[in-house]
Amino acid sequence: MTDLSRRLAALTPEQRKLLGRRLQPRTAREPAGAAAAGPPERQSLYFFASADAVPAPEYYRFVLDAARQADAAGLHAVWLPERHFVDFGGHSPNPAVLAAAVAVQTEQVQIRAGSVAAPLHHPARIAEDWSVVDNLSGGRAGISFASGWHPDDFVLARTDYAQRRETTMEIIDQVRSHWRGEKVSHPTTAGGTAAVRTGPTPVRRDMPVWLTSAGNSATFASAARAGIGVMTALLGQTMPQLRENIAHYREEWRRAGHPGEGDVVVMVHAYVSERTDLEDFLRPAMHGYLRAYRSQTTAPGEDETLLLESAYLNYLAGPSLLGPAAKAAAVLGQLREAGADEVGFLVDFGLPTADVLAALPALFACVPAESDR
Repeated sequence: MTDLSRRLAALTPEQRKLLGRRLQPRTAREPAGAAAAGPPERQSLYFFASADAVPAPEYYRFVLDAARQADAAGLHAVWLPERHFVDFGGHSPNPAVLAAAVAVQTEQVQIRAGSVAAPLHHPARIAEDWSVVDNLSGGRAGISFASGWHPDDFVLARTDYAQRRETTMEIIDQVRSHWRGEKVSHPTTAGGTAAVRTGPTPVRRDMPVWLTSAGNSATFASAARAGIGVMTALLGQTMPQLRENIAHYREEWRRAGHPGEGDVVVMVHAYVSERTDLEDFLRPAMHGYLRAYRSQTTAPGEDETLLLESAYLNYLAGPSLLGPAAKAAAVLGQLREAGADEVGFLVDFGLPTADVLAALPALFACVPAESDR
């Protein structure tokens, strides 16, 4: 979106008119090749709704219903976001609370934060909250950590905004130490420091950890050097950029001397349907979602409708899971070939919750159940 905004701003009035004429309706098309590769090894549900699209009580019921469906269908995980003070993701200011509800409604599916904004929290509290989730779920908790998004969020922080990336890596180390039952020293306002051990004791000895990246190659490299996974999305990068970032991550992982190859999870917008009016059906929801996403960093302008339509049509025809099953299979194959280990189906981008729930079986039919693999 940021790059597209810059390109649009550079257009002359004549070029903008030409672009408007070229933005004719197009259907979701199947990318060439790739379908034979099969999907990434793991498939999950990813939640990140804009709070202005659905009332909170309805949204929480939807998340639990969808999580139960994912669990029954054999998907690998559900991912829950953290956002503050904005509509985008605004129904989930604390993913651990919603994760606890999911934990008692499901039996097998992994339950993950996607993400915890690390600088906004004390590491001991992160470990405590997610250890509760781990116990409620019987050992199914995991966290992707992020460095934070908006300066306004840092009214909740204990450290400086400019140091958020360094702070995040320090907090990850501290949370992992707490998780293993080690005592960790923290400063106290009573003076000096205190070495504390958190509780309850989690079920799983080591917590799965990822670092969230919007597409910045430096973040991929940081995760690789730290020996942790990456959670990313196609919202902020193209498929070729994703492929390059994953290759860079694997290279840095090997250079750091870690065993294995690491782990990469990719979030993708998903709605699988054969309906002939799909473009018109999805347009209001996707425009609203992209508008909420863009409003985090950019004020509305006179070209906003044109910009949103261009972005939407690119998603519809390009590397998203918006469209018929054949297109979804091809994009899943592209993701596997790019190196993704897991795909997170982002399903709550503004459609009525009943429509999303009704369409989940078609989405799940695109991939084998985990119990069958």
